[in-house]
Amino acid sequence: MYATAVLMVVFVLGLVVLGKRRAKIASSAPGPLGWPVIGNLPQLGRKPHKVLTDLRERYGDVYQIRMGSCPTVVLNGVKTIRQALVKQSEDFAGRPDFYSFKFIANGNSMGFSDYGARWKMHRRIAQNALALCANKKYNPIEEAIVSEAKFLVQNLLKSGERPVDPHNEIYLSVGNIICALCFGKRYRRDDPDFLQLIKNNDEFMAFAGAGNPVDIMPWMRHFTKRSFKQFLMILDTMNNLCLKKQREHLDTYDPAYVRDITDALIKATEETTNAEKVSVGLTDEHIMTTLQELIGAGFDTIASTLQWSILYLMTNPEWQEKVHQEIHTTYGSDKDPDVADLSELPYTEATILETMRHSCIFPFALPHSTTKDTHLNGHFIKEKTLVFVNLWSVSHDPEYFNEPELYNPSRFLDTSGTRVDRSKLDFFLPFGTGKRKCPGEQLAKMELFLFFTILVQKCKFEVVPGEHPVVDSKYGLTLKPLDFNVIVRERNQADQGQEPNLVK
Repeated sequence: MYATAVLMVVFVLGLVVLGKRRAKIASSAPGPLGWPVIGNLPQLGRKPHKVLTDLRERYGDVYQIRMGSCPTVVLNGVKTIRQALVKQSEDFAGRPDFYSFKFIANGNSMGFSDYGARWKMHRRIAQNALALCANKKYNPIEEAIVSEAKFLVQNLLKSGERPVDPHNEIYLSVGNIICALCFGKRYRRDDPDFLQLIKNNDEFMAFAGAGNPVDIMPWMRHFTKRSFKQFLMILDTMNNLCLKKQREHLDTYDPAYVRDITDALIKATEETTNAEKVSVGLTDEHIMTTLQELIGAGFDTIASTLQWSILYLMTNPEWQEKVHQEIHTTYGSDKDPDVADLSELPYTEATILETMRHSCIFPFALPHSTTKDTHLNGHFIKEKTLVFVNLWSVSHDPEYFNEPELYNPSRFLDTSGTRVDRSKLDFFLPFGTGKRKCPGEQLAKMELFLFFTILVQKCKFEVVPGEHPVVDSKYGLTLKPLDFNVIVRERNQADQGQEPNLVK
């Protein structure tokens, strides 16, 4: 018994020494001590974005923790993050060699693959496809978004005086826009392929939100076989759905008439020469898996932001009236909003910006990795070190956003209160920055603006009498608001003439 206890103590001490040694090898940055094997995981709790932001006050903008057996460097603050991802972009553009990443899109993913010549070509092709399909001249995606936003309004108003949880209707509408972009058409709510797409996304986000312990503790794969098998089934179902749509498109494909992103990617496979593909190791399968990534990236983020928008509007009624009055003055009750007018709607734009800042739905982006030995802020960081980019520390930095925990859209207005202060956008990174910046930024901005303005133009969102909604998030791959109900009323002519009493 005594010998066993001694061996256990020696084993634990050995793990502690090994953990410290690994951390020192990974980086010279300071950081809190972690437990053997599991590292600092117990310290992160249910709000890791807030915990890691609090650690910044003690350890600075660059510090290290251990995620299980993975030494991890955490980057904080807009200056340090810009230095790493923009000025030293190639040093920090990698992706970690996580076990689960090998299975996403059959290992041919762009977003989850490491930095290199193949990734660069893949990224360029994806950006070109998005640009083509978001171009009003060639693709009427704005019309599809406006139609779907009006349909969302109709469905929300069906609740009448009854409280409604807006989650499902928002997800169905945003999902239909993803289908319009990727497959060239919107679907009926009961269409089997559409329902499968929604189900796949929900299951993937639930699994990803829970995390893959095998990524940071590889030995856990022996204990998580059942759950990981479910993850693989989700990926396989999504892959089969996209292959089905690809085959359908090939039957009617016309290179002179690109209908959607699937067509744009097919066109890219034909126009990229074999010599170019072979030179970087890119295949047609790599290119076509971009479809799955765009579906995943453009689905949950937009839907979650719209949920937050409704929650903030209903809990800030005076500001909701200010925004509504601005939209009504510009468009009346029936005229469709136009993205070209965004800069002329300062209260609307400031509200969308503050919604993205305050909710910060993607607090860490996807994990990065160093591509070589490097230095940042005087700290050495070894090649292939896992890097967390703490975007929450940017959006909630009191140096640039006074009282960051308060929801206050006026912080994005200039001193006159009639224009958005563009200088504030330099301290705000909702779409990331550098080489891994979200390629769909312009499309996302368009979608958010059109959905948001039509919702505020047509609806009035009110707190359910007797309820006190909690403005807080539940942690996952993205930060979603806690479940809430809302009263949705149709705007009438009496509403349109009201001048809100709002102190600037």
